[in-house]
Amino acid sequence: MEKKKESKALAIIALIIGILALVLSWVPIVNNFAAILAIFSAILGLIAIIINRKNKKTLSIVSFVISILAFIIVMATQSMYSNAIDSVGKKVNSDISSSQKKADEGFKWTKADYDALVAGDALSGVGGTKYDGLEAKFGKPSNSSESSAGNYTVKNVSWDNMGSSNYKSVSLAFTKQADGSWLLSNKSQSGLE
Repeated sequence: MEKKKESKALAIIALIIGILALVLSWVPIVNNFAAILAIFSAILGLIAIIINRKNKKTLSIVSFVISILAFIIVMATQSMYSNAIDSVGKKVNSDISSSQKKADEGFKWTKADYDALVAGDALSGVGGTKYDGLEAKFGKPSNSSESSAGNYTVKNVSWDNMGSSNYKSVSLAFTKQADGSWLLSNKSQSGLE
């Protein structure tokens, strides 16, 4: 008994959709649509195999295999993209942690240190803590500026741990004295406990 000619219409449709799914399976995000096409094409290919069960099934089998291959490629590329995104996310978290730790290590002020500072007269600074030695003890200030108004020259300095998860800052204003020294005239802090 000779096999009849294969019924090709459904197999050709499945093959075209399967090839489209195979091509799109490599493209990120679009490959989600390719997975749907691959499943649809595999179903059509399977139906074509069933319809041609007593006939030649070459085109039906080829379309089914291409559909399955497209679906496997979609799953593999999805896994690859997911792993790449996870890796980048872990690297970013590690970098953020590292920069936060560095910011915390660079900030040496404590609440006790801040409370030990004596703010003198608001204009002249008389009776206030001297600026000398603060840089040696707490490091170079994050910000420093000088301004003059009338007979007074004021130096504003601040230390902060910008980039840390728990922001802290100390801002101090010193008034220049006749002998060239700087005396604390105003102080403020944020986040010290």
